[in-house]
Amino acid sequence: MRKKSSPPPVEAVPTRNAANTRERILAAARMRFSQNSFENVGTREIAGDAGVDAALVNRYFGGKENLFAEVIEGGFVLSEAVSADVDAIGETLVRQVLEPPSARGKGGEPPRFDGLSVLLRATGNPPIAAMVAERFHAEFVRPLARLIGGRDAELRATLIASHVIGLATMRHGLGSAVLSGPARKKAATRVAAAIQACVH
Repeated sequence: MRKKSSPPPVEAVPTRNAANTRERILAAARMRFSQNSFENVGTREIAGDAGVDAALVNRYFGGKENLFAEVIEGGFVLSEAVSADVDAIGETLVRQVLEPPSARGKGGEPPRFDGLSVLLRATGNPPIAAMVAERFHAEFVRPLARLIGGRDAELRATLIASHVIGLATMRHGLGSAVLSGPARKKAATRVAAAIQACVH
């Protein structure tokens, strides 16, 4: 009897690179949530941008709210530019608000999270607003309070944050023509001085 030949070895199917897939979903979500409010972003859109099946969003993150929570983590961290010179905090913050970085990365880098845009859009959704507020205080207000120190540090840091959010709302949320026109420089100087007055 002729001996049956062994079947050819089956090539192993390459396993999905979970870390890469997860990061692609996060990158797509960062861009979507920076451009639209939480309720106007769908997991199918995020999955489409990431080039994956929509089911993977739930598999990796357990739903849109959990994905959003991970997207905003680290999104409000006090920048090194602010902490580098306490005497220039006002000027530095105003410059960052009036000229925020694009949500898109440069030179092929993954899209960046635009914290100010997300913060402004969160106000209409109480649960999401609470999530953003908690993260903003943990990453911006309290570290700023530790940086400036002294009496009523957290109160002063909160007032600084109020100036920043108010300026961002007028410039980007309401599209103030004054803050984008000839008076922009004068406005920036005045707000920077108001912020600096809260530093000491």
